[in-house]
Amino acid sequence: MDPAAILASSEILEKIEAVCKRHFSAENDRNECYVFVLDSLKAENFKRLRAFKGKSQLSTYLYSLVNSLVIDFRRKRYGRRRIPAAVLKLGPWAEAVYRLVCWQRFSFDDAYDFLQVDGQFEGSYEKFLQEIGPIENAPCRENPSFTSIEHPGGDPLRQIDADGSNPLEILIKKLDRERRIKAIRIVRETTNELPQHDQLLVRLVFGSGHPVRAAAKVIDLSASAARRRLKRLLTIYKENLLAAGIRDT
Repeated sequence: MDPAAILASSEILEKIEAVCKRHFSAENDRNECYVFVLDSLKAENFKRLRAFKGKSQLSTYLYSLVNSLVIDFRRKRYGRRRIPAAVLKLGPWAEAVYRLVCWQRFSFDDAYDFLQVDGQFEGSYEKFLQEIGPIENAPCRENPSFTSIEHPGGDPLRQIDADGSNPLEILIKKLDRERRIKAIRIVRETTNELPQHDQLLVRLVFGSGHPVRAAAKVIDLSASAARRRLKRLLTIYKENLLAAGIRDT
């Protein structure tokens, strides 16, 4: 493996640029992030790249490495993410909601469902809405251009794949709250039981908003092969949901 040749690849440089673009909205931040990642990869005679031992695919190793460096850049520029004191006073459930809504851009409806799945909030949805006032009013400074937390009432399910909506999200969106919480638990358990490369594909497309074509490059598949694999994986999810009695009607 020639580290210099890897960093000379236009494909790799485009991927680094894309990761910085996803993390930062300001053009100056994106450019500085890009330079920081390149300099870090070149540092000490490409030490980080030379640490690759072939235990995983090179593309997977690079993807994880670049994302880690981008996080390092964010911390150097803006400091570590901190949860506001007003949120901390409410307890662990509120910390979880803040992370989901502020850092991961879920809606409050989604956050409530995740709390139910993890057993972190025993109250009703109405009680949840009454308790989240301090979280709604808390500052969310993931980056300077982020102005406020999304309030309840917005679309609770995000469109994930640029090539088309996530079929699992569409199915879950049709369910009542009780079945929705059960379905989320089954989807999570099913994902954890998949082989590592399939988990990565699912998380890239259905969890991180990557188009299928971009995700396919990360795991060294053609776009058509990735779509076929996703179709097979979706069948597994749907079979597990059906076995638990969960249908979209």
